[in-house]
Amino acid sequence: MTENTIYSPTFFDLSLKQFKKNKLSVAGVCIIAFLFFVAIYAPILANNRPLLIRATFVDDYEDTFYALLSNLTIYQKNYAENNVIDTQTKRLGYIHSDFSSLKQHLSPQYKKLLDDYKHRFLAQDSLLSINTFAHMLSDFEEQFILKEPPLKRIVKFPAFRNLTSIQIFFMILYPLLFLLFLLKFTLRQKTYHRKIMKHTMLFIFTALIIATIFRIVYPPVFDPTDYKALCSDTDDGCFVIFAPVPYGENENIISEAHSKPTWLIPVKNRTHNYHFFGTDTNGRDVLCRMIWGTRISMSVGFIAVGICLGIGIIIGSLAGYFRGWVDILFSRIVEIVICFPVFFLILTVLAFLRPSIINIMVVIGITGWTGIARLCRGEFLKLVKQDFVIAAKALGAHHLRTIFTHILPNGLGPVLVSVSFGIAGAILTESALSFLGFGVPQPTASWGDLLNNGRNDIQGTWWLTIFPGMAIFITVTAFNLAGEGLRDALDPRLKHE
Repeated sequence: MTENTIYSPTFFDLSLKQFKKNKLSVAGVCIIAFLFFVAIYAPILANNRPLLIRATFVDDYEDTFYALLSNLTIYQKNYAENNVIDTQTKRLGYIHSDFSSLKQHLSPQYKKLLDDYKHRFLAQDSLLSINTFAHMLSDFEEQFILKEPPLKRIVKFPAFRNLTSIQIFFMILYPLLFLLFLLKFTLRQKTYHRKIMKHTMLFIFTALIIATIFRIVYPPVFDPTDYKALCSDTDDGCFVIFAPVPYGENENIISEAHSKPTWLIPVKNRTHNYHFFGTDTNGRDVLCRMIWGTRISMSVGFIAVGICLGIGIIIGSLAGYFRGWVDILFSRIVEIVICFPVFFLILTVLAFLRPSIINIMVVIGITGWTGIARLCRGEFLKLVKQDFVIAAKALGAHHLRTIFTHILPNGLGPVLVSVSFGIAGAILTESALSFLGFGVPQPTASWGDLLNNGRNDIQGTWWLTIFPGMAIFITVTAFNLAGEGLRDALDPRLKHE
């Protein structure tokens, strides 16, 4: 854009400017961004596995060593009996993997000795006799299993090794998108909105590639190690960094069940574990389960409303565009669905389904689309007679092109406002279902389940009611504030005030 070009603010620029005037709505968006952060980075914020640990892992070494001895013995026996080649190839892969794992633990002076034994064991020029192999195996065991094994301290990242590809993808994507929209929200760049979609797609593709590569290089492993016990039992000490909330989602500390928040307990009566929000009836840390419960609430809110949005836009668009018998048919369907009490309809459907978060999201989605459909229908009835739509039809535009390219973008304003309120409603519905025992199955953490856990003794375990209840209230309020700000920002009458 040249310096002499006259800049005309777009509808997006005017809406954003109007939205920023509403400080409460901006605060609501900040709370929503924080909730996304907590949901995405829950494995780093609350985990009983260290983010980083540098220690001597004797148990891992011994388990791998004896597995290697067993695999070597079977490998040699199969050769002696001329066994199936495919079985031998698979066994050889185990042996190479065990040798590599052992090498990680060894100090430098022992690595060359291990390579020498590996070459001798796997030499293919001549088959070892039983006596020779037994002697080598005995010598190998004597060299590498000692009272003080020749091990070095190695670095591990246990919390990250258990992450799934989807978790890694969002952990990479979140800061990139946050930076992108933060710049748009704060800087006054006249052409920046034109680059948002391009940069967003670039960041999504980059995060997808990195997550795929990470999972290929570091496949997820089952790790039953008790790292807290390891650090306390290690004589030579270990360097460890735990998560801010060093407890697992389902880590039970029975001796500390029903413990009130530690900061309310006199210092002389405190245990060595610090529970900022106390523990539940099974001794699980409440703050940890609230952090993991944020994932459930945000997932249900957005995916359920996404299903509502898809169904509502399709039905509302067809009814408002074609009118006539199509409008009559879809309008009657909407009216029939509205007649059912949504919450009890959800309870009825869930009574016949297996409890799962997927079922909850789908059921909320297929029962809550009527409001979006009616809004979309109303916008289409208003816009279908506009000049730009008539011009598009006159130029030969297909019905689908007219609907989704010309009318829908101009009629999404009220629909988006309804979506923001719908997310708050879906989160509240999921919490109510979990409170009644129809929600996310145990032992998955959710805010409604925490409320259910404390309802039998509200006065005695008040922290199980107060803290999850506050989280639900703040979340629903934040989405409602954001929806109100969006409604005002999309109102053309307020653009020049």
